[in-house]
Amino acid sequence: MKLHSFFAELKRRNVYKVAVAYAVAGWALAQGIAQVFPVFDIPNWVVRLIVLLIIIGLPIALVRFADCACSRVDV
Repeated sequence: MKLHSFFAELKRRNVYKVAVAYAVAGWALAQGIAQVFPVFDIPNWVVRLIVLLIIIGLPIALVRFADCACSRVDV
């Protein structure tokens, strides 16, 4: 598969839009927990763990979305 056709297929399946939406939502969630958790004396490692899970979840979300878009039947 040529590189150009690979990126065209990603664009066709709206994977770019999902990546941007995930990044914005993950950033907002990370900012929110970084502001709120210290008020409730939640340890800083919990904030780091949640940010790490957000980062790890990005490729998983992209693969799941691309797979769902691939198996969808257009009528």
